[in-house]
Amino acid sequence: MKVNIEGDAIVAEIEIEAPPDVVFDALVTPEDLAAWWGADGMYRTGNWRIDLRLGGNWSCEARGATGTVSTVHGVYTEVDRPRSLAYTWNPSWDSIPTTTVRYTLEPTARGTQVHVVHSGFAGQQKSQQGHTEGWQRVFGWLAAYCSQKKAVSR
Repeated sequence: MKVNIEGDAIVAEIEIEAPPDVVFDALVTPEDLAAWWGADGMYRTGNWRIDLRLGGNWSCEARGATGTVSTVHGVYTEVDRPRSLAYTWNPSWDSIPTTTVRYTLEPTARGTQVHVVHSGFAGQQKSQQGHTEGWQRVFGWLAAYCSQKKAVSR
């Protein structure tokens, strides 16, 4: 797993031992997202609302370990199953301008190479650093979930 800051973006990459369709579905299916995005003792996501189409809205809630609730929402700007997905990102816990998340999924001999660019952090270094740490956790959760899901579906 690699997660780096490049200019106003966070650039991340990981190889996941599951095919691109499994990874893509984990990124857009409410039940899958709620199952993997978060960890007990940190926060858990839920109430995912997905309108998976160009211009469609998405949103979710996250409940922290102390019970605090935050939200994040956005609009899909690219949907090309199972190759790419992009959306805007508007978190309630941070007063940054809207940023954009773009995933590219490429099949490999072992599964899927996932490349993410989360851009739009110009002048927002503190938020960019926090989101960089977040992507490191998120990629770990996604990889573990997809690998397990692939093993169960065999």
